[in-house]
Amino acid sequence: MRGPGRVVVLDTDVMGLSGLTRDEHGALWAPGEVGDAVLRIDSESFAVTRYPVVGLPDGNDLEAMAWVDGTRFVLGTETMENGRLQDIILDGRLDGQTFKVTPVGQIDYARWQLTAPENRGIEGMCNVEGVLVLATELIEEARGGRWAPVGVFDPRTQTWTAHRIQTTSSTGKLSAMDCRMVDGTIEALVVERHYGVSYLLRFKLPAGPVGQWIQPTVAADLSELVDPLPNFEGLAWMQDGSVMLLTDNRHRTIVNEASRLYFIPASEIR
Repeated sequence: MRGPGRVVVLDTDVMGLSGLTRDEHGALWAPGEVGDAVLRIDSESFAVTRYPVVGLPDGNDLEAMAWVDGTRFVLGTETMENGRLQDIILDGRLDGQTFKVTPVGQIDYARWQLTAPENRGIEGMCNVEGVLVLATELIEEARGGRWAPVGVFDPRTQTWTAHRIQTTSSTGKLSAMDCRMVDGTIEALVVERHYGVSYLLRFKLPAGPVGQWIQPTVAADLSELVDPLPNFEGLAWMQDGSVMLLTDNRHRTIVNEASRLYFIPASEIR
């Protein structure tokens, strides 16, 4: 029988979880998009610990999160400003019973000759051997298709590479993402979603400073696996090839629904 594996309901009052990452101990971490808290989710019991966020600049929502090392993370943001040229990237560190964030950089949409609409920004992040990959919710129409900006920042050379990933639907935008290194190349899984649309896409990011136009492969049609179809805003790619997906419970189609983790077996992912 096709379908998801285990589904876990998270016991938390933090609304609008957006982003998911795993630390070295296997614990999951997820930010609330309004910036009030970051959650740690135990890898075995799925018990939730809430850490209030300190230092988030006014007007910024938390939309993506990637573990770096120890208790250090990076986070992606968006705002309600229409036509902006950049969104900030945050350093996040667990400090006792709080989670402190500090701006450390930004993604500049001018690299793609784009500006960001309101409420669309950095929607997915991953950190692979120190290299930071950011998936955005922006869309560019070109070459007869729809393309989503994906930026790669290499701190060793302090350089950005501006890639474009083609969407597979006429309405979908990128959200959650995770990555891993395969034979020296970064491979990514990302969710493309809109209302009624939800795909897992797989693609590789070539090394070097020259941005590429990349056509991904469809790794799974999530609408065939999950019914009713939620809004997936977080993704963790497990070592065995399975995927954990986190739902967002703060958007216009639902009211007071619990946040959930869906486990997609490796056998369902191409």
